[in-house]
Amino acid sequence: MGKSNIYYGWYVVVAGFFITFTLGEAMWSFGVFFKPLASDFGWSRAVVSSGYTAFLIGFGISSIVFGRLADIYSPRPILLVSALLAGTGIALCSRVETINELRFFLFVGGLGGGATWSVPTSAVQKWFYQRERAGLALGIVISGIGIGAMVFTPLINWFIATWGWRHSYLIVGAFYFLIIAAAALVMKKSPEASKEETDDPISTQQYEWTAGTVLLNPSFIAIMSVNCLVVIAFQTVTVHIVPYATDRGVSMTVAAAALGLMGGFSFFGRILSGFIADIMRWQWTLVVACTGLGIFILFLMFVETPWMLYCFVAFFGLFLGIRSPAHVGVIGEFFGMRSLGELIGITSAAAMLASALAPALAGFIFDTTGSYLWAFIIVMVLLLVGGLIAARMEKPTIPHRPCQGGLSS
Repeated sequence: MGKSNIYYGWYVVVAGFFITFTLGEAMWSFGVFFKPLASDFGWSRAVVSSGYTAFLIGFGISSIVFGRLADIYSPRPILLVSALLAGTGIALCSRVETINELRFFLFVGGLGGGATWSVPTSAVQKWFYQRERAGLALGIVISGIGIGAMVFTPLINWFIATWGWRHSYLIVGAFYFLIIAAAALVMKKSPEASKEETDDPISTQQYEWTAGTVLLNPSFIAIMSVNCLVVIAFQTVTVHIVPYATDRGVSMTVAAAALGLMGGFSFFGRILSGFIADIMRWQWTLVVACTGLGIFILFLMFVETPWMLYCFVAFFGLFLGIRSPAHVGVIGEFFGMRSLGELIGITSAAAMLASALAPALAGFIFDTTGSYLWAFIIVMVLLLVGGLIAARMEKPTIPHRPCQGGLSS
């Protein structure tokens, strides 16, 4: 048998797709569990949302840790640990009797989940650094989230309707473990990831960016701020759109399907994002995405029928998909590859921690006012502000001398 001519980076792309596929299962599906949990235990919407807050905190912590490790070690053992933590935490939610148990188990699931974002998104950029179709490769990896949401949201709703939420959590945990563990076996560290060799002196200097030199850079702070604002909006919408839609007379089945379709439409946005970036760079792709999200959140406030709900999820999902590759792409575009995993992890952690209370706050607004109106108005403003910040970002000046110290070696 001859040696395959297929560049191994494309195998990493496929594996990365299935790893982010599990995020569609973990992050988009909580809204489907929302009302069954509230109904069985009599918890308010703010209390139920606090379980997801715990997941986000765990996710944020592990994003930094696993992102840092991914810059040093092979992604395979990191992802195997992730699979064990994430699968176990989610499966144990089937045994909860108190809100604190739900919070703890989801926190453990979040600790495992952090690697499913920072590791594959940094790995694929390193495999395709300065190669053709790099934007497409990143878009394919991140599109796994949207496909996962489209597949798992209605599937989990069917599981709950058929076997109840406890058995459903057990099944979801098993899927989480098996998918991540299987994909981890394919993942390898890029052979160029540890090298700082290039004939292009400018590119060599880009490798001198380390986490220590980047953290206080105004451009990095701007990128991190935009990500925080978008993720606050994302967590608020995905956790509450199903209960919001059912409150307005839409059936549970239709509402769950709409949430899944939001992920499905985000798939097209994630693929489209790479093509847009080839034309106008990642920064302006991010501006387009944030502005589109801010405009279309307005439409959600007037949803009354299933077709209106589907129109919202189509456009919101599309722009949400465009945003995800743009966020991680602009980090590599501005700061190079050397500490990319750690930087992605830091921005992800900041966003998760900043958004951790957002679902609970939206639930509190509903519990207090009987409406989600003010929650959605706040979300709209945050998204438009994020677009403005992204438009005003400037690519930082490349250091002229090697950097000393920093968090990365």
